Amino acid sequence: MLTRTMPMQWLRDLAQKYLNIVRSGVFYKTVAVADSPADLKWIRQLYYLSCDFTAAVALRYGSCQDPRFRDAFGEHAAEEVTHPEDLANWMHEFGLLKTDEEPTSVPPTLETLALGSYFIHSVMREPVAHQIITLNLITEGIACDFYSAVNPKLAELGLIPKGYWLVHQAADMKHQILGLDLIPQCDRDSSCGQLYARTIWEVASLWNQVFNSWSGIPMEQTLRIPIC
Repeated sequence: MLTRTMPMQWLRDLAQKYLNIVRSGVFYKTVAVADSPADLKWIRQLYYLSCDFTAAVALRYGSCQDPRFRDAFGEHAAEEVTHPEDLANWMHEFGLLKTDEEPTSVPPTLETLALGSYFIHSVMREPVAHQIITLNLITEGIACDFYSAVNPKLAELGLIPKGYWLVHQAADMKHQILGLDLIPQCDRDSSCGQLYARTIWEVASLWNQVFNSWSGIPMEQTLRIPIC
């Protein structure tokens, strides 16, 4: 029997299956073999996602009418608000940006734009359950894997993973499960469950496309994430 005290295990299991697929992609292989800061050009793309994600969680808090979510959404937004600036400051400190260079001097890839737009779309047009799956369960779950892999590489290359990087590594696991116990509980095969599963697939697919674009792989050579 489903309860409010334990988030749907099938949903978490399905999310983990997709996270494993994303984590097995070529992007993480390119991170593992990087041997100089020049191999980390994707950090410029990360700035755009940081801006869009921060905007999305702030907008979610500002527009939330349900008192069950407001405190958690407010805490999440407050913990994210300085991250784009923190990342830009880190890039300046370690020479990934020139002294007077803006972090937006390199344009985003179309895939980066698409994922950032999906964040905003989720908050503006979709119910809270969609927002929690998109911004927390999947995106924060991917962030856990991302910073766990990237931070040691930064340290290896002499790019001390402090500030922005360490804050993310510490907080993302908590953010991943935020609100899962409060959204409508349902079985995997129900119409509600099918919507949840479709949302997980959409977000994971967009993240997979983003990582592929950051790796420089032509889109026609990439594999679509299957519907699990």
